[in-house]
Amino acid sequence: MSLNDENHSSRRPVRTAAAGLIAGALALGVSGALAPPGAGAAASSTAAASSTAAATAAPYSCAPNGPAGNQTIYGTFGDASVIGWTGNTQAVTACLGGSFFVDTSPADGGPGSGSTAAVTGTTYGYGVYNDTATTWTNADGYLPALVTTFHSGGARISITNFGDKVTIGGHAYVAIYSRVAVTNPTAQTLTIDPQASPGLIPLNSAPDSVPPGQTVDHDYVVASDRFGGSYPWPSASALAAAGGFDQHFAHMRGYWNTQLAGIAQIRTLPDQSLTDAYRTGFIYTQIIRAGDELKTGANGYDKEFSHDVIGILANLFTQGYVTGAHGLLDRARYVIGTQTQYDDGVWTYPWVWAIYLMKTGDLSFVKANFDTEGPAGATEPSIEDTAHLIATDRTGPGGIMEETNDIDANGYWTIDNYEALMGLAAYRWLAQQIGNTAQASWAASEYTSLLAATNETLDATISASHLNYLPCSMTEPNTDNRCVNAEDANWAAPFLFGRWAWDGYLFGAPLSGPGISLIDATYDYGFARLAGKLPPNTFGGYPTQYYSTAYNAGYGEWGLASTRHRDQGILSYEFMISNGQSGPYSWWESQQFPNPGSPWTGTHPEAGNGSSPHAWGIANANMVLLDSLAAQRSDGSLIVGRGVPGSWVATGKVISLANFPTTGGHHLGLTVRTSGASVTLTLTGQPPAGDVLFQLPAFVGNIASASAGVVSESTGTVTLAPTVHTVTVHLKHAE
Repeated sequence: MSLNDENHSSRRPVRTAAAGLIAGALALGVSGALAPPGAGAAASSTAAASSTAAATAAPYSCAPNGPAGNQTIYGTFGDASVIGWTGNTQAVTACLGGSFFVDTSPADGGPGSGSTAAVTGTTYGYGVYNDTATTWTNADGYLPALVTTFHSGGARISITNFGDKVTIGGHAYVAIYSRVAVTNPTAQTLTIDPQASPGLIPLNSAPDSVPPGQTVDHDYVVASDRFGGSYPWPSASALAAAGGFDQHFAHMRGYWNTQLAGIAQIRTLPDQSLTDAYRTGFIYTQIIRAGDELKTGANGYDKEFSHDVIGILANLFTQGYVTGAHGLLDRARYVIGTQTQYDDGVWTYPWVWAIYLMKTGDLSFVKANFDTEGPAGATEPSIEDTAHLIATDRTGPGGIMEETNDIDANGYWTIDNYEALMGLAAYRWLAQQIGNTAQASWAASEYTSLLAATNETLDATISASHLNYLPCSMTEPNTDNRCVNAEDANWAAPFLFGRWAWDGYLFGAPLSGPGISLIDATYDYGFARLAGKLPPNTFGGYPTQYYSTAYNAGYGEWGLASTRHRDQGILSYEFMISNGQSGPYSWWESQQFPNPGSPWTGTHPEAGNGSSPHAWGIANANMVLLDSLAAQRSDGSLIVGRGVPGSWVATGKVISLANFPTTGGHHLGLTVRTSGASVTLTLTGQPPAGDVLFQLPAFVGNIASASAGVVSESTGTVTLAPTVHTVTVHLKHAE
């Protein structure tokens, strides 16, 4: 589902010359009243520590680089990532060349706020960066410390930027720490000036000369955020006295590792880049949020949107992140009640409550919010309100859902009906859990009615137009709407945000109709249209950048309910990592074709729009990844390995998870290890509340025997009692 209308996107032109973009960045001034300290006060000390201002080159561009009114921040080659701290009011956009942009816009402005006012702020960076061959990675593979590495003047140079929370004078701030490490691999002394931007506060007085075989570190700091406070910014001397680079790097690393230890941990995969992407995605989501506000991005989409918030929250709860869950759910209630751009967010509101209750067992909080509105009344609807709104909104032909703009064009969209069905299924389960039999009965009846209307309408459209796929519209073939363009990823919209075919199954919903029977056929149809136009495993993008999208892995979610595309989520996630990064594990919502002229090694889009990183896209990717490895059903049963690619079932391949949340606050660990034609599953920790369904796609029609459990070779399932801790499945033939 594309979100690229004029209210939810900044359309961006193809990259222009770097010199022009740098000039634009330098033209962006900073209001002295709003600027973090050091923007002017430390300029003289910075200049003294480096070369004179006249000799200092401009840093790599990292600013609102588009035409007037464009609020999206990115670098010369369409690159953007993020650094900062959990819940900071405004995260910091970081760019390829070691530069970063500190926003100083007023509270009602900023990058993606919806305001038309120009974004104000400062680009900080280092003139030593030279646009030569560059690597750009996360420190340790996943930390929000971004490392730019290149060569200049015979030296190897790395620029590392990260945020840390500091307390100075009793007030909390986010400070951005930088290190320019200059390594001399030659036999003679080299002289390299980092050419730090004015405003960067030096933390040491390292020389520019670097002896042979040695490394010299130049360290800097600048304040970026006050967590919404209005207290004064710290002075340059106070920031410098608050500790050095190494101290704060250690604190940052320890903090994020502790946060990651609290969620489901993907420790080992045959493709370790997915493990790093999973961890990084969780961290970026926490940095992008502002307090309880689950924003979609730190630039471009620096605000909340109803269905984005629902998707982000669903992933966090699935991962087992429930810290401050009450506040997050209260905020989500406000967002779906007041943000009217999209209709589907309110219909899926019961779903996040169902995930939360299944994972935690927090029945009292669910009861308190089931039929009780928030303090603002109808603009903060109860769970019951949102479910009954589904019935009210069934004004489409034959009793389907109303016409919406939920895929950024008006129509009777297929996805809307499946999202509404998911909301009703979740609501029925919630009503059962709290003992409200009347509402459970109502929800079951409404679900049956809507499913019948959905199936009847789709069957008629499919029959009349002789279709062999699930159309993106309930009433039209794809040739009669925006899905006529094979590269418009909305052809797969029915498979994404509602998740009915898969998540409905997890919550015990009755499933029938073309939304189940045509899953494989629809994937086949869409990818066949893209053959020769796009590489395998990308679904396309959105106007006017049709290469791929941050939702690419999420479009594989329904594949988990299919026969032949169960690994599509993982395959499409791997495509994102190999071809779509516009920052380290950061993706624009919609991405242009790769730019072979980019200095960043690898394959990267030359442009994109929306935001990068895109928190909702990350949520979809990480949720389908985790579900592909292990998924919890509301009846207590645990599904293991349903989306694992066949290539991962080979000697020496290991899949390992820890702290996976099952039901009622319980957690377990699991390992899947392959040796020849034998695959062993080992479970540790608290046993699940129901059976374990071990069902790798490689098992289908290929099980010779199992050391425990009941085998269904036709479905490729070994069913284990919850007391069984290990099983070895012997295959007829190795993958």
